[in-house]
Amino acid sequence: MFKNKLFWKIFISYVVLLSGCLSLAGYFVSRVIKGYQMNLLAKHLDYNVLPINHLILYILITFAITLSIGFVIIKINTSPLMNITQIAQSFARGNFARKAEIDSSGEIGDLANAINTMGTELQSRMQTILDDKNKLDAIMANMNDAVITTNLQERIILINNAAKAMFGISKIILNKDYLWEKIRNEKLCNLVREVVRSSAKMGDKTQATMTSEIEILSPEKKLLQMHLSPIQIDKNTHGILLVFHDITELRKLENTRREFVANVSHELRTPLASIKGYVETLLENNVTDNDSKREFLNIIMKHTQRLDNLIKDILELSKLDSNELKIELHNVDVHLCMEDIFSHYKESCAGRDQTFELDMPQQIPMIETDEYLLRQLLTNLLDNAIKYTPKGGRIGLKIYPSNGSVRFEISDTGIGIPQEHIPRIFERFYRVDPARSREMGGTGLGLSIVKHIVNLHHGFIKVESTVDVGSKFIITIPQHQPKHTA
Repeated sequence: MFKNKLFWKIFISYVVLLSGCLSLAGYFVSRVIKGYQMNLLAKHLDYNVLPINHLILYILITFAITLSIGFVIIKINTSPLMNITQIAQSFARGNFARKAEIDSSGEIGDLANAINTMGTELQSRMQTILDDKNKLDAIMANMNDAVITTNLQERIILINNAAKAMFGISKIILNKDYLWEKIRNEKLCNLVREVVRSSAKMGDKTQATMTSEIEILSPEKKLLQMHLSPIQIDKNTHGILLVFHDITELRKLENTRREFVANVSHELRTPLASIKGYVETLLENNVTDNDSKREFLNIIMKHTQRLDNLIKDILELSKLDSNELKIELHNVDVHLCMEDIFSHYKESCAGRDQTFELDMPQQIPMIETDEYLLRQLLTNLLDNAIKYTPKGGRIGLKIYPSNGSVRFEISDTGIGIPQEHIPRIFERFYRVDPARSREMGGTGLGLSIVKHIVNLHHGFIKVESTVDVGSKFIITIPQHQPKHTA
């Protein structure tokens, strides 16, 4: 009550008014009494002071009663206003739960209803704003693209989690830290300043957009596509919206595609040029003896077979690369499959004076696999082992179970692979010795096909090799494949 300024203003005004009225009344009463006293003195009557004292007492009592009644009336009339004031203050603090409960049909009641309606409307709008903010925060937090917003002074006013991770930003103070403080990239800063200048020249600060690419080295090397656009943050504030998209893998894929096309063109051109040369020689009839003709035809057949193998491998790799490829999984008897492969390659090795050894236990679990792809995997590895192992060498195929998987080891005592080449041998058309590989009819795609087949079976492949000692390829394939692969 003591903090109710309106009440005290009204009450003090009432007291002053009442005091003035009583003072004026007292003045006139005192004049009457004074005149009465003068008449009494003139007539030599006895004067009794008691009625005058009673009159003064009555005036004071009347003043007190009137003051009390006024206090109560003003209190009753200003109490709803004080209640409405407290509710309005609660609205200002964001608390919209309180309502003005005033039983009145006058102006005070209308004011209370207006306050309640305003509170309901404010609560609804605040909830809408909060929901929109939560949606925006959720979208920003889960975006893969990095988003940063700065003002025209290049102070960061918004940044999402993807941007913090992309640029390695752990701590940041919004509206204080500068963009160039957190991201040390000269090209980026120059582009931001160019957009600011362009938007100022154009007059319309929301039209000067720009797209470019930048390379960052920290926390890791990445190639980013960046889109810069001026935006209006509020009525009097403009800024720059920066959106970054990581195109590192996309650019690698584009480079791989270009390299693949270039390699395919080169691999096709070489045998075609040889075939064309020998065919032209034969057509010109410069070769008369049958032995030379047969030699030329054998060379043409060799290059034709190489072309055929290359095209088959390209088509096979394309099929394995396709996301629509569905492998046909069946429970395969490893014993039967490996014995069939062993009998085939044992004869091939015998013709090259090589030893082929099969090491497989009697009890080995069946595996869920695509038998055609499994055979192709082992065939590619065994073909390479035979090609790069000299006469008198040894080829080994070892199969054994290992922790819910089956492990295949293909070893040889061939020329081996230098350690610096091992990380790249599964790349398309990569050859350790290109001349020797082509001479032996290799396409450069065999190990790439092997890697794809292993990945399709959710397996692993490891290479161990020593130059002039030999190589060992270790493949691990789970006994059971995940259901979604079937």
